[in-house]
Amino acid sequence: MNKTLTAALILSAGLLAGCSMNGPGNLKVHEVLLYGGTQERIVWVYGDLGQRAQSSVKLGGAAVELRPQVQDPLALPGTLSVNGKATYRLPTSPLSPKLSVTRDTRGLFNVAMNEGGTVYYTDGRSWVRLNATAGSGVSATPISGLRGAGHLTDAEADALGAALLNQGALAVTVLDEGTVPDAPLTTEPAPSESKRTALYILPGVPTLTVSTAPSTSPTTPGGHVNFTELASGNNAAVNTSAVQVATTQAAVNALYNLAYGRQTGRPDVPPLSGNDTVVGIFLGQRPTGGYSVRVTNASAQGGVLTLTVAVTAPGPGTLTTQALTSPWTIVRVPGTYREVRVMDPQGRPFQEGLGGGQVR
Repeated sequence: MNKTLTAALILSAGLLAGCSMNGPGNLKVHEVLLYGGTQERIVWVYGDLGQRAQSSVKLGGAAVELRPQVQDPLALPGTLSVNGKATYRLPTSPLSPKLSVTRDTRGLFNVAMNEGGTVYYTDGRSWVRLNATAGSGVSATPISGLRGAGHLTDAEADALGAALLNQGALAVTVLDEGTVPDAPLTTEPAPSESKRTALYILPGVPTLTVSTAPSTSPTTPGGHVNFTELASGNNAAVNTSAVQVATTQAAVNALYNLAYGRQTGRPDVPPLSGNDTVVGIFLGQRPTGGYSVRVTNASAQGGVLTLTVAVTAPGPGTLTTQALTSPWTIVRVPGTYREVRVMDPQGRPFQEGLGGGQVR
């Protein structure tokens, strides 16, 4: 085959490949750029394949294959799979911190930020939208997922909010998408609709103690003990799972040093009143967000206090904050005990070989 014919065939193949990038019918591209705790661009591609089994477009200059949607928590009605995945993913650029949030045990927030708009918060189980973007004692309103955030559709906001649940306490603020370091994703052919939302994610939002009167009824019939969560977070100075028990003010101070050791602006340590016992439960270092620990029940019998804890871990393929975490929780129970045991819901020791902590 002569060189002229070979060159013509190569050119023809290139032209055919270019013509195949005609995209699906009613092509729409919606992207959300995540900064802070999660550095990722998530792109939903909407369209109609008609009678075709697949189609192709270019996203950011890269040719991708579009097919019917796959089973995935981020798969939404009207979207197509991209290279076999529910969404198209790319890393985002680093961004300086944009948000500072703490929550107290009354459910009020202290908020400060460099820039941003509406602030959302989850304790890992449900979402609220803060009623102000800065200040102290800010109240919040329950909301479904991240609805109203940027240009997200309700379905996108619900799916993204669900993906960020079970990662402990975190806050999200809406950024001006025109000021973030990543340019809009180019699409060929041009879509009929293009939407772009930028969010900053702050993981490990601590819950701070608001002093309350101690319980006057430590134990109820059946051995149940009232308990109060004093604080919780995701960034303790503890690398392995541990349980710490405190019955003196000095021991409580040391407990808070462990819990807040990696954070600035540690809150005031609550005073230990009466015969209360304070217990800190530390999950230890974890590779990502998505982990948490909390006390679900307390009981006492024969001078032995038993705390039941629930530990949450991210499932396969879960969207997680990409940073080392060390989840913890601190609770207060009325009374003193000769032994403290921490168990999982199946009755197994929380920490292998724990055998019960000695009260100090």
